[in-house]
Amino acid sequence: MTSLAARIRDPRPGRVCQRGLWLTFLGPFGVEAVAGATSAAGLDWLGVDLQHGAFEPADVAAVLRASRLPVLVRVASHHPAALARVLDAGADGVIVPAVESAAQARALVDAAYPPPRGHRSTGVCRAALVGAASLADGPLILPMIETRAGLDDAAEILDVDGVDGVFVGPYDLALSLGAPSVTAEPVLEAIDAVLAGARERGRATGLFAGNAQLTRRYADVDLLGVDSDVNALRVGLAALFGTPEPDASA
Repeated sequence: MTSLAARIRDPRPGRVCQRGLWLTFLGPFGVEAVAGATSAAGLDWLGVDLQHGAFEPADVAAVLRASRLPVLVRVASHHPAALARVLDAGADGVIVPAVESAAQARALVDAAYPPPRGHRSTGVCRAALVGAASLADGPLILPMIETRAGLDDAAEILDVDGVDGVFVGPYDLALSLGAPSVTAEPVLEAIDAVLAGARERGRATGLFAGNAQLTRRYADVDLLGVDSDVNALRVGLAALFGTPEPDASA
């Protein structure tokens, strides 16, 4: 089976959007319980949120064991140990919040790769034991552009060797730009500019939507975080227990 990293790095035109579900609380049992549904829904990857979700780094390995899909992890910080822990667990790649300079991006590559490319140490870990795809192909490294400073330096971040692409965080970007919503025109223009810069360089494009308008507008990105487990639960409950529409034939 072709790994997620290999699919995203495929230089041929016409790459198909890989659609993901963002996990903030759904643990291994929940991941197993919805495995059939995720396949039927056309989901291609899961994102585990260590920055704002209920997960701790020690939870990642259990989610990886339960998942039938590739898993990307948003780490909580830029610290090398934060990246190494989730990559040692076998994650397919890391999404790193609030990257604002090429220097920060180079430090992420250095932390994610062993010598001679970087300085990540090696040892007995789950990734080595199970032959994780991130070891064979190298992990996906996706800096998040979600601040004005990151937006200003996006081109330089994308030019860093070892960075696979960018993952836009529109909600924090809207806050940083002082915009009233993620669908405000200045935010959409900023997102468009970042994604265009990535495509010009042959880099991967990614974005978390969490919003029907963003999902439609950016349906052609390489990695689309469609929505979170929280909202999926809310929508599902509303469908099950919401007030039914009146019967027009009555």
